[in-house]
Amino acid sequence: MRSRKYRGLCGLILAAALFALPSTAQAADYNFETQTPSDYYGSTSYEDIYGSQYNYGGPNVVDYQVPELEYGVLSTTQTGIMEKALLPGLQQTVATGTGGYGISGGGAAVTLPGISDGDSFLPGLPAYTQLTDDFLLSNGAIGKISIPAIGVKNYYLWEGATNSSMNKGLGHFATTSVWDGNVGLCGHNRGAKYIIGAIKDMDVGDKVTYTTSEGTRTYEVETIKKIRSDDWSVLDATADNRITMITCVAGDYSHRWCLQAVEVD
Repeated sequence: MRSRKYRGLCGLILAAALFALPSTAQAADYNFETQTPSDYYGSTSYEDIYGSQYNYGGPNVVDYQVPELEYGVLSTTQTGIMEKALLPGLQQTVATGTGGYGISGGGAAVTLPGISDGDSFLPGLPAYTQLTDDFLLSNGAIGKISIPAIGVKNYYLWEGATNSSMNKGLGHFATTSVWDGNVGLCGHNRGAKYIIGAIKDMDVGDKVTYTTSEGTRTYEVETIKKIRSDDWSVLDATADNRITMITCVAGDYSHRWCLQAVEVD
């Protein structure tokens, strides 16, 4: 009986305590802090980026911003309007709001160093003709070389800078062109049937003729000089048509004689 009274008394005390609490409860304060993920990307909205609405059919802020070009940097393609001086070429007409690209000859005149007003300047690209079976003469040679000043007449030019080629005429450097551009060849200095050692005694302006299945070209000697035996820059591709001849220097294995002749009309 006493235990029942005790439990009843506890229930009344608990009810009184709950009744004494405020009638309104306040929400607990929460603080959420998160880190920006590494792969988060900012807004791509035009208005968020440029601070204005996009003007369809007319000029916009983005049209005048070319991040690829710093101010004052010249561009030969002229895809931007940040150049101080415009070169004739492709230009975008964003200033008028017409958009698109086209050919324009406007802009300030640009004078290049060393080029006078009457000169036309167009950088040349290296020329090169690959050797093919169709290019070869009927006997398998690449062509024929004649150098009247030193008595060389119709020396056949064979593929490969080898003794085998030079024993039959002249050897062709396989990395060089066979027609357009720089044709590189070599020959014995002395002690063989076919020699070109006398190129060291030739004069600037002497003629060289080269005949292939493509026709005959005449070249005029431009330079004659000694080069180091490991200097192969003289065989680099060129924009003009030229012949480069290399032979040994008697008693000096560290150097070679090099003659270069350029095509003339």
